[in-house]
Amino acid sequence: MFSSLLQIASAQEVILYKEVDTTQLFLEVIYPEEMDQTKEYPAMVFFFGGGWVGGERSHFEHQADYFAKRGLVCFLVDYRTRNKHQTSPFESLKDAKSAIRYIRKNAAKFHVSPSKIIASGGSAGGTWPPQQH
Repeated sequence: MFSSLLQIASAQEVILYKEVDTTQLFLEVIYPEEMDQTKEYPAMVFFFGGGWVGGERSHFEHQADYFAKRGLVCFLVDYRTRNKHQTSPFESLKDAKSAIRYIRKNAAKFHVSPSKIIASGGSAGGTWPPQQH
C-alpha cells in the first residue's frame, strides 16, 4: 500500500489505508520536525467530528501540528459518512478500527511505538477512541 504514498510536504504524507468498493480512505501523517529515524515515537490519531453525517480529515489539523511540534507522530483519518458515502455509523466505526490497525501494522515505517498510540476525536469522532482496544 505504500505505493499509494503521496509526498505533500517535507513533514507530511497522505496514505491510502483502505479501499471499499470505489471509495478510497486516506490518512495524513504529520511528523515532528526533527525526527531521529532510529527512535520510536508516540502517536496521536485524530478522528473528525460531524455526527457521522459529514466532516473532513483536516478538522484537527491545528491540533496535529501542535502535538507534532511536541514530539508525537500525528494522523488525521478519513472515514465514511452518511452525506458523502451513504453509510451508517457502523461503517464509520469499521473504518476507524481499520485505520488504527493499519497504523499498528506499519508502526516501524512511521517510527511509531505500537503500544503508544492515542486515539482522539471530537463529536462523532470522539466516540471511536473508546472502541479502539
